[in-house]
Amino acid sequence: MVAVNLLQPTHLLYESIHRPKVKGQTYSEFAKPCPLCGIPTQDIVPWKTPAKFSDLDIFAEKEGLSFLCSACAFALGHIKELHKPYLLTLKEGFQLLHFDDDERERQTPFGQVLKISRYFLMDFLLNVPTDDPWVFMLQSKINPQHSLIHAKVNYGESDTLYVSEGQTVHMIPKKGLHDLLMALKKIKCSESLYPYLFKDEPPRKDHPEIETWKEIVDVISMHRHKHYLPFLYDRIIPPKKYMLENTLEEEKEK
Repeated sequence: MVAVNLLQPTHLLYESIHRPKVKGQTYSEFAKPCPLCGIPTQDIVPWKTPAKFSDLDIFAEKEGLSFLCSACAFALGHIKELHKPYLLTLKEGFQLLHFDDDERERQTPFGQVLKISRYFLMDFLLNVPTDDPWVFMLQSKINPQHSLIHAKVNYGESDTLYVSEGQTVHMIPKKGLHDLLMALKKIKCSESLYPYLFKDEPPRKDHPEIETWKEIVDVISMHRHKHYLPFLYDRIIPPKKYMLENTLEEEKEK
């Protein structure tokens, strides 16, 4: 078992990068509950709500805000650095995800950069750790938000995986996930099956890819209209061009 505070995303980040010093950090004689995460602490940082701060709903206490715990203060102070895709675990720390087809340089002021293939996202969800708390974050394209505060820490055996996309947390069923991801791969690599991913109406009988559809229709039908389906298709399954190029490379190596 891990300490209860590590099930709070800000504390998981702070502990995993070895509790860095936060500007203004002081030690209180008595433990006080942090107004943001609610965890009692003697390790506090003076804090005043900025005039343009509009996300007060994230606070457990919304009035008389004068301090935060060091973990929450650190997270709020690094909103821009956290507006990136990353994997956060206690054992490996903060890992900024850098896709192997992205030529831009990636840097992080804490943790490390992890270079990965586009298949990493699928592989991770199919083999998540159960003995190590984790947060899996893919950012939305809008301006930096307090996304880590809204994230949910996964830990232990569970029927549901919680994966964050900015401030949105997608609840993905673990049962049948492998078959669903394989079916979505086939749709993404197809020429014209995508519209039927969300339609109750099947392709016509003379559709050129009807046989592929027959292979996956039962799986897709189980998940159609679920909130997580577009997220898995758009963000977890690699781009079509990437998958096709990898297939060609594998065939050349044979």
